[in-house]
Parts: sequence; structure tokens; C-alpha cells
Amino acid sequence: MASETVAPLSSLPCSSLDKPVKVSAAAETVDHSRRRLLGVGLGLVAATAAGGLLKPAEALAAIGGPRKLSLKNMNTGESFTSVYWRDGRYVPDALQKLNILLRDHRANEVHRIDPQLFDLLAAISHKMDIAGTQIQIVSAYRAPRTNAQRASESRGVARNSYHIQGMALDIRLPGRDLRGIYNTAVAMGEGGVGFYRRSGFVHVDTGPVRTWGAKGRA
Repeated sequence: MASETVAPLSSLPCSSLDKPVKVSAAAETVDHSRRRLLGVGLGLVAATAAGGLLKPAEALAAIGGPRKLSLKNMNTGESFTSVYWRDGRYVPDALQKLNILLRDHRANEVHRIDPQLFDLLAAISHKMDIAGTQIQIVSAYRAPRTNAQRASESRGVARNSYHIQGMALDIRLPGRDLRGIYNTAVAMGEGGVGFYRRSGFVHVDTGPVRTWGAKGRA
């Protein structure tokens, strides 16, 4: 069975962010203020938003206009509901909040999340006709040490996971069948898609196109 192995931040409760957060790329500690924390997230996304380096997936063409997402981190209880892409470019403030929302909550470490993941979620939501429905995030960015610990505890966790690179999300939709989410994600023809029936989520990433767990073995 194939795996996710690779070869070589609108509503963020202030109370949950009033603690130091480390930025993986610079390995620095951020102070207790929410403003400073958001500033860190902005630094991580400036190049992407300003440079317009990422092209929207073809599946998003039918949406038209701004792209909006509603996400909830099931580990922290924090949520995000806002437009993240408008007028042909990503919205820096939205991306910084998403980076923070999807941080490694165990290590309290922020990492840049690949914006193509947000496009993929928006495309899936559109295809399933559930635009505006809150997508539950089971797992997002993982610091290397967090991933290593999880890999030692479960065979289902790849030691060199795309989660480490901020290129993967484990998701579920309340009231929606996992198989339907999986099939829709596969139909996008982008990245990796894994079906984790027992754990109750679907894995999506922006790596090479591949699928696994379709028979519910994962």
C-alpha cells in the first residue's frame, strides 16, 4: 500500500495564543502578545502572497470571486472563517492566521503551510457542494520531533511525512461520509490522498499524486 512518505492563521481565541510560539524556520521564540504572534505568521507568508508564486488549481475556476474557508483545529478548539484568496492573490493576513491555526500544538511551533492545500480544500468543498461548512482539522504541521514520536507509536505515521513540511492535512467533515471525502479528493487529481477509516479522517497533501487506504485497511 502507498504511503505519504517523501523521498529526499477568522477566529483565533486570544487566550489560546497567549503563550510563546516557536517558528520552525528561524527557531526563535515569540513573545506573549497576539500582535507579535500574528507578525511572525506574516513573515512566513510574505513571499507567497507578494510573489503570487502559486497558481490556483483548475478545479477552482468554477468558484469565481474570492475563496473562503472555514476550518477548526480539533486539537486546540481554535477556528478560522474568512476569505484567504481574492483578486488573483492570497490574502497575507489570512495566511498568517492559518499558519498559526495549523501549528504543531504539541511543540507550539509555527511553520509555513503550503497555500495549495487551502486551494485543495476549497475545491473539495465546492465539488461536494458544502461551501461554508466547517472542515475539521485532525492533524496539520508537525515538528520533526513530534512526527518522530508519533511514528514510533504508530505504523500509520510516516517518518518522513509531508506534515513536517507543512504540505499535509488530515481532515474530516461532520455529517459527511469519509469515503465521499476521499473519492472527491482523489477526483481532484492533485497530491496524495489517504483513507483512514479507523482513525476517522482523510489525509490530503500537495506531494506527488498517489492514493492509499482505499479498502479501509488504514
